[in-house]
Amino acid sequence: AVDSSANKTYILSDHNREGDSYRSPWSNAYYPPIKSTFKPSRELRALEEQANELFDSYCQMYYGKDAVSSVYLWNNGGGVNEGFAGCFLIKKDIDEVVNSIPESRSQCGYWNSIHVVDVNILSGGKAKYELSTTVLLSIDLVCNAKDASCGTTKVSIGGSLTKQVENIHSCPSDMSHIANIGTMIENLEIELRSNMDSLYIQKTREVIDGIRCDSGSQKKHGLMATMMGSGNGDQQNEMQAALMARFKQKS
Repeated sequence: AVDSSANKTYILSDHNREGDSYRSPWSNAYYPPIKSTFKPSRELRALEEQANELFDSYCQMYYGKDAVSSVYLWNNGGGVNEGFAGCFLIKKDIDEVVNSIPESRSQCGYWNSIHVVDVNILSGGKAKYELSTTVLLSIDLVCNAKDASCGTTKVSIGGSLTKQVENIHSCPSDMSHIANIGTMIENLEIELRSNMDSLYIQKTREVIDGIRCDSGSQKKHGLMATMMGSGNGDQQNEMQAALMARFKQKS
C-alpha cells in the first residue's frame, strides 16, 4: 500500500491492522482513516521511525530499490524501559523476462522475510532479544527454446525456512535496541540465504544433473521429465512434494 501523505510504500500485515484499516509506519496514520488508540507510545514511536529509516536502507542494500520494508513496534503494557515487541518485514517481488540464445526465459516469484522480536529488559543495562525469522520463497521459471521442437521448460520452486535465536546485549540507550536487533536480523538472514542457496538449491541441482536420459528413445524419467516439460502428473507431484518438504525443513 502507499501512504499518500508521506508518499512511501508500506507492507500490510496483521501487525499493523485494525479492522479493515492498516497503520502506516511512515506517518503513523491508518488507511482508510479510523479513530484508533492502537498506536505505539511517543517514545516507542520515535524508535519506530528510526527503525524504519535504517531498515529501509538495509533492504535496498541487500534486495534492491524495488524491495519494500516496514517496521512495526508495540508496547508490552509499559514504556520502552519495560520492554516491547516488533515486526520487521521485507517484501521482494520478482518479475522479469530475459531474451537470449538459445532460449528466452521469464521468471516471477517473491522473497518475503518476517522477523518478529520480543525485547525483555534485564538488570545491569542489558536486554534479552528473542527473534523468530521466517523466509518465504517462491520462483516460477519458464524457458522457451528458440528451436520449437525442444518445447518449453517449466519449473516451480517454493517453500519456507524458519529459525529462532536468543541473545543478551547491553543497551545503554533506546537506539541501542535498533542496533542490536538489526545485527541479529542481518546475521540470521545471511545464514538462511546461504543455507537456501548452498544446501537446498544446490542439492536440487545435483539431483537434476545426476539423472540421465535414454539416448535411444529420448524418453525422460522422474525429475528430469518434469524439468523438461514432460512426464506424467504423478512424477510432477512427487517432485513438487519433495521440494516443498526440503524447503520447509527448519535450519
